[in-house]
Formats: sequence, C-alpha cells, structure tokens
Amino acid sequence: MAIMREPDSLAFAGPAIKKEVLELGSKRSTRKAANSEKRKPVTRVRKRIARRRDDLILDALERLLAKKSMAELDVEPIAVEAGITRTRFYHYFQSKHDALAALLSRGRLRGVLGEAYKHPDSWFVGRAPHVRPRESMRKTIGIVAKSWSPHRFVLRETSDLWTAPLTVRDAWLQAIDFAADQVAESIERERKLGVAPPGYDARLIAEGLIWQSERTFFRVYAEIPGAMGEDEAKAVGLELWMRTIFLDDDPDPQTKK
Repeated sequence: MAIMREPDSLAFAGPAIKKEVLELGSKRSTRKAANSEKRKPVTRVRKRIARRRDDLILDALERLLAKKSMAELDVEPIAVEAGITRTRFYHYFQSKHDALAALLSRGRLRGVLGEAYKHPDSWFVGRAPHVRPRESMRKTIGIVAKSWSPHRFVLRETSDLWTAPLTVRDAWLQAIDFAADQVAESIERERKLGVAPPGYDARLIAEGLIWQSERTFFRVYAEIPGAMGEDEAKAVGLELWMRTIFLDDDPDPQTKK
C-alpha cells in the first residue's frame, strides 16, 4: 500500500481533518491504479482485433485475385469482401497495392513458401550421397511448385506488377533474393562434393535460374495463350537447372569431377 505524504497545505490543519484528507487521497490513488489495470487488457484486445481485421483484408484480397486481376479490382470490393467499410480499409493500407505487398510479405504466405526449402526431400536441405542429382532436383521442383500453386494468383499479380508500385517491388525482390540465396548455397555444396563442376559465380547463376523460373511460371499462372502447362514448365525447369548447375543430364554422385 502506498504511503501518502502529508501535503504542505495540511501543516496547520487539525488531526481529524488531516486523517480525512489523507484517506480520501489514498482511495483516489487506489481507484486510479485499479482503473489503469482494467484498461491494459482492453488495449491488448484492440490490438488483437486490429490484427484480425488486417488478416481479413488480406484473405479477402487473395480470394478476389482468384477471380479478377489487380487492374480490375478497386478498394471497394476488397473492403466489402472483408466485411468492412472503404474508410476502414484505409486505416490499415494506403492502397490496394500496399495490401498486395503485405499479402506477399506476411508470415503465413512466406512460411508456406519457405517450407519448400526446408522439406526433408528438398535438394536445398541436402542430397543424400546415394540419391541421384536429377531425382533430387525433380522432387524439389515438384515440392516448390506444389507450395506455390495455392497462392498462384498472388504470385501472378506480383510477377505482373512488381516493376510499378514500390511496395510490391520491394516485397517481391526480397522473396527473389531469399530464393536465390538458397539456390546459391546448394550449388556451392554440390561443387564442394565434386558432383557439380567448378564454374561461374554461384550467386549470379542462382539469380538467373530463379528469374527464369519466375517468368516461366508467371506465364503458366496468368494462362497466357500459347504458354506451356505446369507439367511442361516443371520438365523444362528440370532440364535447365541440371544442365546449368551440373553441365550434365544426371551426373553420378559417386564420381568426383
């Protein structure tokens, strides 16, 4: 219990008055502290609600992208799909493009895509000595494509718009850089094992392969007339990656170069 200091104004007051004033001050302090404690959970609840509304908007945008492109969408239908007003939308995002950038960057989507690089059968995790490089690469391309497929509409729009809005571009470049880092590390690992031959800078090769894949699968997801299908894109990617990294269709992992 807090000890009340006697105010200077009570220096000449009688004992009864002093007691009454000090008790009143103590009650006010206790009441103030209690009210303060009551307000704390409310603040946390409001933050949780804000986060939920933020996710509602992003979920709504992803659902709508399965039906329309960003060029066809306005803030109004996104807000309606999320169950909020247009004004409330702008409380969370400055524009529909900011929402797209947030959708690409948010933990849920990044976590799903990142899991492809951590999958136990993924080439990025490491290839067992007895596993042929081509089989490891084939499985990995399938794992990555499968993880991206449920979010293909988001990736389609990002691939199409990334050179325009800065927020979308920055979010996409971060994703590309992350992927290129994984590829570069794996190339260096295969070179150290002697399965892949020494060659040009691994990081630059990785960037080239990632951007090639990005453009190829953008055409698939955008359903551009004349574009190859997903299975064809995976088969072409397998040939390109094997010949670029290993300079071979399927080198013997037991033979050192």
